[in-house]
Order: sequence, then C-alpha cells, then structure tokens
Amino acid sequence: MKNNSSNIINKGENLEKKLSFPELFFISFGGQAPFISLLTFGTVMIAMVGTAGAFAMMIATTVVFFNGIVVYFLSRRYRRSGGYYIYALYGLSGGLGIETGWSYLLYALAYGGTLLAGGAYVLSYVLGINQIITVFLASLVASTIVIAGVKISAKYAMIMSTIEMTIIVVLSIIFLHSSGWHFYNPVIYSPHLLVAVIFGLGIPTGYGSIAPLGGDAKDSKAIGRAAITVVIFGGLLATLFFYSLGSLNFTGNLIIYLITHFGILGLIIVPIIALSDGVLGGIAYILADSRTFGAMSEDGRFPKIFSRKYKGKPVLSELLIATIFVIVLGTMTYFIGLYATFLAMGALAGLMNLIIHTSADFSLIKIATRKSKRSIKELTVGIVAVAISIFILIDSLPGISLIIQYLFFAWIIIGFLYAETFTIVRETSKYIPPA
Repeated sequence: MKNNSSNIINKGENLEKKLSFPELFFISFGGQAPFISLLTFGTVMIAMVGTAGAFAMMIATTVVFFNGIVVYFLSRRYRRSGGYYIYALYGLSGGLGIETGWSYLLYALAYGGTLLAGGAYVLSYVLGINQIITVFLASLVASTIVIAGVKISAKYAMIMSTIEMTIIVVLSIIFLHSSGWHFYNPVIYSPHLLVAVIFGLGIPTGYGSIAPLGGDAKDSKAIGRAAITVVIFGGLLATLFFYSLGSLNFTGNLIIYLITHFGILGLIIVPIIALSDGVLGGIAYILADSRTFGAMSEDGRFPKIFSRKYKGKPVLSELLIATIFVIVLGTMTYFIGLYATFLAMGALAGLMNLIIHTSADFSLIKIATRKSKRSIKELTVGIVAVAISIFILIDSLPGISLIIQYLFFAWIIIGFLYAETFTIVRETSKYIPPA
C-alpha cells in the first residue's frame, strides 16, 4: 500500500495546483445547483410526500453526510485526480476501480444533466422558448466555461453561489412570515418517503463534483473539508427551505408558485437564476467527469490520448465529456422532452450516487482494517455509511421506473464485464512471449 500511495502522489505532482479551500467549497456548492435543485428536485419531492419534504431532506442530508465523511477520510490519502475511481482502485482492486470509475461517469452525466435539464426546463417553461434551444444553450455555456479553465469556473461558482445562498434564505424567511411564523414538527411519515429521499440526495451532494479534483487542488485535504462543510451547509439550507414551505402547507409546483407569488419580479428572476444555476451544476460535473475519465485514461483503462494535458488540464478529456453532455441532453430532450429528461436523469443520478458511495464506503472499510491509527473511527463510519446506502437503495428501487432500473443495472453489468475483460487481457498478455 505504501508503494501505491507514493505512486499516486508522484502522478499528482505533475499537475499545477490551483484551487484553494474557498474555491473548492464554492465549486462543490455550485455542484449542488441549490436554487434549481430546490425548484426541480423539490417539486418532485413535494409531489411525493407533501409537507414531509423537510423530513425527507433531513434523511437525505444524513445519508449524504456519512458518505461525505468517507470522502473526507479518503481524499486525505490520495492526491491524484479521479476521486471515487482512485479510492476503489487503491482501496479495493483494479477491477473494482474500473467498475467504480465507469459508474461515476454515468453518475456525473446524470446528475450534471439533471441540473442542466432543470435549468433549461424552467427557462423554457417561463419564457416559452423552444426546449431544444434552451438545453443546448445551457449545456454549451457550461462546456465553454469548463474549457476556458478551472479558475474561471471557480470564480463563476463563487459569484453565483453567493447570490443563490442569499435568495434561498430570503425566500425561506418570506414563506415563514407569510405563514404567520407557523412552526411545526417536521417529522412526518409518508409511504413514499424513501423514494423522495432518492431525489433529495441530489440536493446536498455537491462534494461528488470535487472528489475527482485532487490533482487540481492546492491541498488535497481541502477537498475533504469542503465536502463536509458543503453537506452541512447545503443540507441545512435545503431543510430550512422545505420547512418554510411546509409552514404554508404547500404541496404544489414550486416553479408556478414562485412566478405567480412574485409576479413580474418572479418572471424576471426565476428564469435567469434557473439557467445560471443549471450552468453552474453542469460546470461542476463536466469538470468532475473529465477528471475521472482522464485519470482512467492515464492508467490505460481508456485510450491514453485523453490523458494528455495542456497547462495541467486534460483538454481532450474535457472536450469529449462536454460533447457527450451536449449530445445526450439534446437527444433526450428531442425524444422525450425536458421534464421527462429531468425526471429520468434525476432518478438515475440518485441510484448511481448510492453505488459509487457504497464503493467508497467499502474502500474505507478495507483501508481501515489495514491501518492501526484511527482504524476504529474510520471502520465505524464506513460500516454505518454502507449500511445506510444499501438500505436506501434496496428500499427505494420499487418506486423507480422499470426503464431506469434496467438502465441502472445494465450499466453496472457492462462495467463489470469491461473490468473483467480488461483484467483478463492484461493478465494474459504477461504470459505471451514476444514474437
């Protein structure tokens, strides 16, 4: 393990360290795309559980928090870009590293795509613009900012995230005031509670976008600190928002409510913030996906050409991932529409979220059994996190569309077969004598 760790560090040292803790925090918070997440994921959650939305958000935040602690521990060990792929590669095995990296590629596409589709949907719904145009606009802007550089992406995230934090807090206070400061017990049971939690996982999970940025950080330990901070802050902010809506006994469509409640101001602000927020989420996950794909290419899991860097950034990997985002979102929107695209990608992102974090949980458990220092603490966190993730995954599956379930299991099976084939070919090649 010691040799592996040194190899990881050496590979990471060639990259220019750029991102500070505040920048990582805002990229991670931007990865939540908080405003559009509350409008889109929130509308689905409220439709499922009504005023139990705040309770569903508490559960989702708890799940994300435990998995965030796992990322906190693991990110302190590995400085390479690649995040969950690296954790599984060195914590579990080469095959499971490929499987986890493969799963993350779909997770980031689904989650980032959900946020982009959500932002484009709100813009299209409010202003009546063609859906294909809005989704291409959102995804192309996000792709352009990513390719322009990680520092530019971080500055954009810092400005927009600060604006959105302020808006969410102000809206929550307005809702509470409108209710006559009606306070209530948020612990409300609903038959669809855990399915709502699946969608709720997408709200405070912004750290999933910074875990792969180990090679872009000035200090890899800052990734873990940012992950925990963002989960707590984002989860509390979202819970406050849902609680304030519950005080109004609100159970409708959030987008329609904001527009009708705030009139012309709502018509102006909501689509602008929604589009900007969708772009913000897209930026975070295009960055994360490109770093994961680039790390896997560097290790020969995909064509090595995509690991080539220009000024410390994997430009070809960024271009490929950005292109995939644009094509997938445009194609899905053309055939099923933006809202259906959002629902499908949101459900898929929730399921893939649990898979990649379960892999990270097992990585931490295995590492903790090898290490004497802090082994009990890390082992306990890993066991609790994996138990919660597996329970939520199994219990929520019956409430997910069969098509999404088929795609979910098909992607995992294909990744497993690819990992096994890759391992067999590599092992076999060792025993073939040169011609």
